[in-house]
Amino acid sequence: MGTGGPEVRTGRGPLTEAELDDWYAVPPGRSDGPWVRGGFVTTLDGRAAGPDGRSGSLNEGSDGDGAAFSTLRRWAQAVVVGAGTARAEGYGPLEGSTLVVVTRSGDVPDRLAEHTDVLVVSGEGEDVTPQRVLETCAGHGWDRVVVEGGPALFGAWVAARVVDELCVTVRPVLAGGDGPLLLPSGTTLPGLTGRLTHLLEWEGDLLVRTLLR
Repeated sequence: MGTGGPEVRTGRGPLTEAELDDWYAVPPGRSDGPWVRGGFVTTLDGRAAGPDGRSGSLNEGSDGDGAAFSTLRRWAQAVVVGAGTARAEGYGPLEGSTLVVVTRSGDVPDRLAEHTDVLVVSGEGEDVTPQRVLETCAGHGWDRVVVEGGPALFGAWVAARVVDELCVTVRPVLAGGDGPLLLPSGTTLPGLTGRLTHLLEWEGDLLVRTLLR
């Protein structure tokens, strides 16, 4: 692998599991305390879902995104997802990490509500703040957190400045339409946000790591 300047690491896949663990290691000096990552796949026009409304249809045929997804899941102690996304994408209990389902209403699929390996954080009719979810994770001793969406939940977390890093696979395709963007249009940021640290090309897809704070 080469280097794209003193702070940007560049490379080309495929990578082995051990190489991926190294590629997605937390930056030196930032391993103490919680580390929050967003994990997504997008199109060139910024869509976070395919024509069927699911992110799963975007990563079909992408070995690179599958490898990145598996690596982030392997690293995480907690995977945070909104109840709507969990329902639409067919989420179930995870191996090696805990699925944390965020819901304003408390309504989650029965297969998740009844499972001991799934943690539901309910607002009981009120919005659930990112801080509350992170406090809940900290109470369980989890400081490696991956936010998988959907975009509305991720946008709220980015706006709250609690996401340390975005790990995104950019697929060289256009989706068009009015599907969800990686960040909803109403997300307010103080300015251009993010600093590229890693760029990996894998069979035409770009796997990007960007620090957000």
